[in-house]
Amino acid sequence: MATTSSVLGSAVRDAGDIAAELRREFDVALLQRYGTQAQPDPVLATLFHAFATQIGRLYREAEQAFPLGVLDDLLAGLGMPPRLAQPAQTIVAFTGIARRERLSLETEVIGTARSGERFDFVPDESIELAPTELRFAAVYESGRLTTVAGARPVRGGTLLMPSTAALALGESPPALYLAFDPDELHLSGLGLMLDTLPLGGPIARALEQSPWHLLDARGLATELGTLRVRRGRGGVRCLGWLDESAPGAAAEALAKLADLAGGLYGEQVFVFPPVPIDRRWRSGVPAAIGTSLAALLPPEQVKGLTQPLVWLHVPLAPGLAGVASAVQRIAVNAVTASNMEIVAEQVPFDRMGSVVTLEPEGRKGRFLMGVLGITGERGTPYAADAILDVPLEAGRWRYRDRQLDMRPAKDPTGRFDTYAMVRLLYCDGESANGIDPGTVNQIGAPLANVTAKVANLVPSRGGAAPPAYAPAKLRFAELVRTRERVVTAADAEIAVRAFEPRVRGVEVTPVTTISGGRSRQGQAITASVSAADFADAAAELPRLEAQLQRHLQERAVLGFDVAVTVVADG
Repeated sequence: MATTSSVLGSAVRDAGDIAAELRREFDVALLQRYGTQAQPDPVLATLFHAFATQIGRLYREAEQAFPLGVLDDLLAGLGMPPRLAQPAQTIVAFTGIARRERLSLETEVIGTARSGERFDFVPDESIELAPTELRFAAVYESGRLTTVAGARPVRGGTLLMPSTAALALGESPPALYLAFDPDELHLSGLGLMLDTLPLGGPIARALEQSPWHLLDARGLATELGTLRVRRGRGGVRCLGWLDESAPGAAAEALAKLADLAGGLYGEQVFVFPPVPIDRRWRSGVPAAIGTSLAALLPPEQVKGLTQPLVWLHVPLAPGLAGVASAVQRIAVNAVTASNMEIVAEQVPFDRMGSVVTLEPEGRKGRFLMGVLGITGERGTPYAADAILDVPLEAGRWRYRDRQLDMRPAKDPTGRFDTYAMVRLLYCDGESANGIDPGTVNQIGAPLANVTAKVANLVPSRGGAAPPAYAPAKLRFAELVRTRERVVTAADAEIAVRAFEPRVRGVEVTPVTTISGGRSRQGQAITASVSAADFADAAAELPRLEAQLQRHLQERAVLGFDVAVTVVADG
């Protein structure tokens, strides 16, 4: 059969064209074989049309599926990370905690949107839920000490009311004072929310850049008790000891699969490291603020603070203004959570086959974040096709274009698995945005703390769909063009545009900085976007900036620094 083709691209053939071609070929073949002219035949025309419809469908599928599959294979084989959907993020806080318990990354909490639709969230960082209470929280600024909402000076008493009192500390910079009443494991693994306004503002940056001092038994700040901040999963600020490297705890499977970049609320959550026994200090009220408590609090609340507590002192940058009004509230046992749901399903090969389409509940707005794991009927894990160091008889899987292709494992007797258990990770993109505070209030699986309750403290924001098919071609072109190395200004520009097709302009400026007495070379990259191109620009742009920063820095020359800024017009 003859085929048609275009000069500049693939052929576009519909069922009518194919049916006409079939009819012409039939007429020619009939004349050559029997020497007769074909006569109009409605039955034959119907057969030709039905056959042409089937062939036309194959043409249409091949036009999209084949290039998509080739690009997927090339990008995966060359190590290009896929661009996934972005989950919405919120902050959840747990109450009713009677004993210490590790909160796994797979602990699902469920929220309900205004439409009545339910969405699942999981923690961005694993924290320790602990029976810890915040006894005191205040900000010193410009000669005044101002309390912050969220503290309860007396166990079982009322929350501390907003108040302010004069405090003369000379030229001391602004500072945050916190007091906790924890269990025997001190502040180990505690998640703390510091609600500061505006999001991404100077106060949030100062809290990240400043040292955090755990006061010793004398109420003094020492090098041994100094903590510094590093960014963790989902943008959460993880505290680590100044004299030690960050703890190298083994990452959970979900963290390895979905390595979340910074979210909108990550800057507001701080997670404490394990506290060694020799640093589990308690002390009285720091001398610097002790004289002002009588003017700041009622007598019974002052009395509640006389017991030994765990005190933290966070000095901020000199000249920083508006700290007391920017720090809105503080909550313990809090962590950011992202809209991701773990779906487990049994796939019987004899009934469903080994190739299944992944579209749970028929929801097209749900996006796959990755395959958490596949296990055969004998409990043996299946390996991804890209992994080569597994036995030939082991089960394998491959995901492409919403289809999961599995090859059943074979046991020593030659028997194949009849089913497999599949665990998948999904998010709902922008559908999970806008869930109101207090409506993420259900824990998906029972905790050891049977009285535990959960509630989100802020609305969910930042969810977005993954890039469409067209940018995948551009990303492959970037891979070939730059060979995964960002060296020149042109490399940086094409890498930025390929990573995020909504970028409208890229400006690359060479910079030189002095660090440790040495000169360091780098690039300052400014990416311009339109706020109208994003469903929630205020939430998505900080995450995009963090993703671009990591994407480009990983591809920069060793010792070459990259600084990325995303600016939006409109």
